[in-house]
Amino acid sequence: MTSGTRFSPAAIAAIALVALTTGCTSGQADDASATPSSMAGYADAYADWAPRYVECARGFGADARITPNGDIQSPVAAGREMRDGLDAECVGTVGTPPAAPPPTASFLRGLHSLLIAQAECLTTNGYTISESPSSDEWVENYDGTSWNPLMDVHATGDDVTRAMALCPQPSERDAEALGATLDRA
Repeated sequence: MTSGTRFSPAAIAAIALVALTTGCTSGQADDASATPSSMAGYADAYADWAPRYVECARGFGADARITPNGDIQSPVAAGREMRDGLDAECVGTVGTPPAAPPPTASFLRGLHSLLIAQAECLTTNGYTISESPSSDEWVENYDGTSWNPLMDVHATGDDVTRAMALCPQPSERDAEALGATLDRA
């Protein structure tokens, strides 16, 4: 899965944030979907784009819907031509999904703090979560496959959707805001 599309199956929905923070996109952004300068801007742009895409895909018979964590489930009807995992005609109509900006060190510090809180929540709810590296180490070595408590849940075969319901995945907007607060401290 790649970041811009955000249409993972529920069982691996935890991977969405990891992919998002790599700065990858599902394709080249067109002029209408230039990369926002902040994660908050990205979240706003995606929230604007996704319902338009879903409406278009449904018009061609897809059972497309936006899940509670923002993924697009069932984004293409059977037999439809696809472009980067999406309905090609809808991409032509509503544009490509917005591209996430590259993660800043500030964003990553905020994300790491939120992932630690999520790990504590998961542990409290009976999940076994590996120990996090230090914030500095995690930020310095972040590559999209870095420590993530929901990936630990996924690796054990436990129900990721249930884990996310108990301990929600951090949002890009919250990670960015917390990172800015940590920078000022």
